[in-house]
Amino acid sequence: MRVPLLCCAALIVLSACGSDDDNGELAVLTYNVAGLPQGISKSDPERTIPLISPLLDAHDLVLVQEDFAYHDALSAQVTLPYKSVHRAQGPGGGRLGDGLNRFSRAPFREHTRESYTRCNGLVDSGSDCLAAKGFTHAVHELAPGVEVIVYNTHLDASGSDEDQAARSAQVDELLASLKSHDAAVILGGDTNLKPSRGIDGETLSRLRAQGKLDDACLALDCGDVERIDRIYFRSSASVRLEAVSWQVDRRYVDADGKDLSDHEAVAVHIRWQRR
Repeated sequence: MRVPLLCCAALIVLSACGSDDDNGELAVLTYNVAGLPQGISKSDPERTIPLISPLLDAHDLVLVQEDFAYHDALSAQVTLPYKSVHRAQGPGGGRLGDGLNRFSRAPFREHTRESYTRCNGLVDSGSDCLAAKGFTHAVHELAPGVEVIVYNTHLDASGSDEDQAARSAQVDELLASLKSHDAAVILGGDTNLKPSRGIDGETLSRLRAQGKLDDACLALDCGDVERIDRIYFRSSASVRLEAVSWQVDRRYVDADGKDLSDHEAVAVHIRWQRR
């Protein structure tokens, strides 16, 4: 009788392992860290970036924007094992890079940077054209055979008609990439899109509809439709994604309770399941 009992025990262990590989949760953070050079940044990056760094380990996947001039300080205390390679300058040099980086507990591959072809403003004025804004994407393996393409983006800022038109064109480029595959997707970033603005509202609706994306904030009724820092997701035939919690992470403050960036740190827990 010992052999059947041992076999049963082995089957139970194998079943548990299979369950671990078939579902789980991912703690995702999107955060504009205001890492423009001191004096240009709306924050105080020389002081705040080192304070942000040790907090990032609390998440499984961190997508940062405006990681321009202080990347070494930002990554110094992060122990998440997988990190993107920082790009300090845009294509061809002469401009800041895209400011988009990621830290991940799960391995990723094929990390690719795409620069938007349109921006609004003068390169030397500290405007959006100073940086080579765009989006990045990479294939993250959450478990053996469970893959999600994770996007990180930063769209043009400000609210003029010209800025909104630039964002609309940028979203068209982002959508072209999203439509090029049918994989499961997580998209985080600083969208600078507000539905109360005419063009922005249409652009935001187009991004969700044509990209087949769910907004974690709306799905969980976060109560702030004007929020510009967002996390989106979409399922695929092989991977189901579901947002189970949404919050502004209040740990990203200094000893006096002052925010470490001019943006809030938006944290979402996403449940994944192998179909």
